[in-house]
Amino acid sequence: MITNKPNWYAVYTRCRHEKQVASFLAGQNIEAFVPLRREWSQRQDRKLTIQVPALPGYLFVRCALYAETRALIKRASGVLRLVESAGRPAVIPERQINSLRAALANSFNAEGHPYLQIGDRVRVARGPMIGAEGYLVRVAENRHRLVIAVDYVNQALSVEIDDYCVEPVR
Repeated sequence: MITNKPNWYAVYTRCRHEKQVASFLAGQNIEAFVPLRREWSQRQDRKLTIQVPALPGYLFVRCALYAETRALIKRASGVLRLVESAGRPAVIPERQINSLRAALANSFNAEGHPYLQIGDRVRVARGPMIGAEGYLVRVAENRHRLVIAVDYVNQALSVEIDDYCVEPVR
C-alpha cells in the first residue's frame, strides 16, 4: 500500500550492520532509528560504557514507502529485508518507537527480553519514562520490569521500574 504519509517500518539487517545501514540511509535522506542501549565493556585496564543495538538485527526507518524508496532501502549493504505482515511492509506504530526512545534515553539497565504475547499492557504514569507503554512482568517480590514489545519483529526491551509508576492501559 503506497501512502504519502511517512510511517515507521522495521528493517532486518545482517548481524552488526545496524549502524552502518542507518548511516547509509541517513545519507539518502531517509530517517533511520537504531535503538541503542548502554552496557559496560571490560577492557584490560578499565571499564567503559559502550552503545550496542537493543534489538540486534533491526533498525527502523520513517518514510513514505514508494517503490523507489523501498528499492533504495533494500539496496543498502547489510539489509536483508523489510519486515512484512501479510506480504506487505509492516507499519510499526509510532507509540512503540516513542516508547523505545523514552526507555533507552532514561535507563541504563535496559536489556533484551523475550518477546511476550501475553501479560498486562501498562503505561508509565510517573517518572522520567512517563507515557511509555509495554507489558509488565513480575520478576521477584516488589521488583518489576516493563517490557516494551515491538510488533512484527518479535523483539522486546526490558527495564526495571517501580510498580507504583505504571497503570493499566484500557
